[in-house]
Amino acid sequence: MLCPEILRQRLIIEGLYRIPPPDAAFIRAFLLDLGATLGMHPLMDVMVFSPDEVSELHHGIAGFLPWVESGCSLYTWSDKRLFVVEVFSCKAFDAGACRDYAAARFAADTIETRLV
Repeated sequence: MLCPEILRQRLIIEGLYRIPPPDAAFIRAFLLDLGATLGMHPLMDVMVFSPDEVSELHHGIAGFLPWVESGCSLYTWSDKRLFVVEVFSCKAFDAGACRDYAAARFAADTIETRLV
């Protein structure tokens, strides 16, 4: 591993949601609250975007929140009811708390996680 003195923790969460399709307000609140849950500090506001009009592959809404400690992305696919959360941090965080938070907010009973 290059630069082992720099902590790098990555988590990918994938799940199937049972809530109504997320909107921009949901994406924004999810990312801000997740950061607070993990003890992260926002570097700027949440960026919310949707590739619906230009993509044949991705139909949904997504967002990104940079943290002082790194950042988090959230992607949703409305046709599949799929969500993906990607967390990258140079500060250790509780992956179980992150998973539980995502499962609760999305009412997901099908969820997978990968810690890198």
